[in-house]
Amino acid sequence: MIFPFNLLLLLLTVYFIASVAIRKWAPRLITVLSSLTLLAFVVLNGMNRSFNYSTVYIISLSFQLNFVSSVLLILVSVIGIFISLRFKSSPGFHILTQSLIFSLTGLFLTRDFIIFYIFWEMVLIPSFFMIGMWGTKNKDYAAMKFFIYTHVGSVFMLLGIFTMYFQEGGGTFNMNFLIGGIGSLGITYQAFVLFGFLFAFLIKLPSVPFHSWLPDAYVESPSEGTVLISSLLSKMGAFGLLILFIPMYVNSSFSSSPVLPEVLLGLGIFSLIYSSLVALYQKDMKMMMSYASVGHMSFITIAVGGFLYLISTGSSNVLIEKLLFYGAVFQLISHGIIIAMIFALVDTTEKTTGTRIINSMGGIARKVPGLSFLLLLAFLASVAIPGFSGFVGEITILLGAYAVLKYYLIFVLIGVVLTASYHIFALQRSIFGPYNEYLGDIRTEKSELYATVFPLAIVFLLGIFPGLLFGFFNLGNLPFMGVVP
Repeated sequence: MIFPFNLLLLLLTVYFIASVAIRKWAPRLITVLSSLTLLAFVVLNGMNRSFNYSTVYIISLSFQLNFVSSVLLILVSVIGIFISLRFKSSPGFHILTQSLIFSLTGLFLTRDFIIFYIFWEMVLIPSFFMIGMWGTKNKDYAAMKFFIYTHVGSVFMLLGIFTMYFQEGGGTFNMNFLIGGIGSLGITYQAFVLFGFLFAFLIKLPSVPFHSWLPDAYVESPSEGTVLISSLLSKMGAFGLLILFIPMYVNSSFSSSPVLPEVLLGLGIFSLIYSSLVALYQKDMKMMMSYASVGHMSFITIAVGGFLYLISTGSSNVLIEKLLFYGAVFQLISHGIIIAMIFALVDTTEKTTGTRIINSMGGIARKVPGLSFLLLLAFLASVAIPGFSGFVGEITILLGAYAVLKYYLIFVLIGVVLTASYHIFALQRSIFGPYNEYLGDIRTEKSELYATVFPLAIVFLLGIFPGLLFGFFNLGNLPFMGVVP
């Protein structure tokens, strides 16, 4: 059974209009409905589904549901449902959430660069207002910094798009056409295009040193905003690297040079170690987990760098390439769900204890064992302990990266140890030890804990049965990378 893409967009638009018109109680329920509709779209269409409509002047109305976009749309659906279950936000916030879902849907499915850029910019609008309207005391600064950083990257990407369009002279912005012809450009133009796209994607990922917008945006956002931004927006950069940048590089004249892959590998390792060291010295639990998010996403940079390194050196190995590519995709959905769960629990912890400062807690397991147990499980998932989905994504990337890095893999393992260290230190100072009597008689909202069981169950399920994700898409019968040329 086919669920047409134009029907999906129509339904999401109708839902959005209904939310704006009714307001009050409706937007929260309609957000769940939008998420379920998106999930049905992925399930009913399966995999490798293309939706081609008429070309409007130079704009190609071509959309494709591939492996990466399918996984990310499932993540969008899960987060949309979780936000509605966990947070009793204002109607305006849920309306912005629906706008974000609509924009991400178009972004992950389009095969036209202009439409891709439009949706890329559309995501900024609800995110900016989420921070600016419902954030904390420094919300204006954080919102503007977030907007400027990401928009600057977008401008370079747009310049890269126009460079391909005018230099290739094909009269279309179709991705397959422009990416396939990038090798025909002058070497300077190719370098500029690759730089523009890579710069935009690394900012959105983010990777050190382009990450400084992230801690402010995460900490100053309302808790539900942090959940959305941390779990979904970083996936835009990862999607760009996996679906756009890899084929661009492969089709360029630089594909035989290992310099750029080595730079990406170096950036990934540096991001992991740097973010872990900074997180180790954080006193605010929300700030600590913001840097943890940077560290976890650095595995994507390592995977992409390793993948391109194999191609550039002519040492292509299908098994290693699949470990890196599919490991990166698994890491995307795993990180998205785990980080959403953690920030939701950090919000519950703050409301329960009245603080996010780790050293001001202490021994809260004696008063709120349910919250402490969930926080312990969420942190273990973030550390990537076996049995959780985080382990599957990271160990798969590490196995693939070993073939590329050899003994340099020790630096990645140092980052892994540092990651475990700050998680353990935070747990030791917050939930274990003698109870801090200055906190008083604390109580937890039970409904918030029950809602958190939803993402935790998915993390357990994917950790124990990772084949559920890959088996659903029947990867053995798909073109590698899940993208139809």
